[in-house]
Amino acid sequence: MTSGQWWIVALSEQLAPGKTLAVVCDGAQVALFRSAAGEAFALEDRCPHRRVLLSPGQVRPGGLQCPYHGWTFDGASGLCTDIPNLRRDEKIPPAAARAYPVAELNGFIHVHTGTGDMPGTLPGAAYRAAGREFTGTAVAAIAFADYLDVMLDGPECLLDFPGVTITDFFIGDPRRDGTHLVLDRGAVWKGRGPGPAFVRDHPLLVRTRVPLAGGDVVVELLDAAERPLVTLLVAASANRRGTTGLVWRGFAHAGAQTAPPGWRLRRLAGAAPFTVRACIDGRAIAALEAAPSRERRDLLEDVA
Repeated sequence: MTSGQWWIVALSEQLAPGKTLAVVCDGAQVALFRSAAGEAFALEDRCPHRRVLLSPGQVRPGGLQCPYHGWTFDGASGLCTDIPNLRRDEKIPPAAARAYPVAELNGFIHVHTGTGDMPGTLPGAAYRAAGREFTGTAVAAIAFADYLDVMLDGPECLLDFPGVTITDFFIGDPRRDGTHLVLDRGAVWKGRGPGPAFVRDHPLLVRTRVPLAGGDVVVELLDAAERPLVTLLVAASANRRGTTGLVWRGFAHAGAQTAPPGWRLRRLAGAAPFTVRACIDGRAIAALEAAPSRERRDLLEDVA
């Protein structure tokens, strides 16, 4: 588990007041719950009494109640607040579930794991909707580090923009931007032909902003003047058994006058302007050359 790291683990609308949600955050099983007043909390998804899962439990005024013996744990501190078989005058033993700091921003629920200081910037700060949103969650059968690498080496294996072909033509070298590596890749409208015309006309860009550490990936589809057509944030985190948990929000920008009629008609019909692939083609991943991802790995070693 990474020390001192914020992770996006869920969409805010997934967690209604009085409800719980089981998530995996940087490999740790976490029970999210929201109080009746609307505040979100996160506890390790294990009761310290008998180690059963807390996430199937009930939200009570004193916190989250374990479904097995009914012990209740405060969301902020993790301390046990109630044991049903104790008399009211009996002292509650100093049992506690691990509590994680929680924050919400731009429709994402963030959980801080590790033991380091909490940084001031949340991953969700990199995203701000300016249109109708399309959201989702999934678990992808690919390791977390590989997911980040493939987002640089071959993003077409992980996502799709309907009506657009992402090419293998890099536009410039990967560039460091704070804690992220940014890379521009060429793209063309389908039916307008890749190849030499692409190099000459330079119609579209796919810009991927991939973290050196953490899981907030920002992807943009841009026109030749680098005006945004589509923006999405894909939050990735190590899930169980070598898989990767995904949470995303994205939208299409207004304008796009240079887009072909079919793309504009899909927008008018309310179709999503992107697809985040939950089922990933392993053969396509295996065929990718490790190119810009090597620079990400090298920079990550330098940061470590």
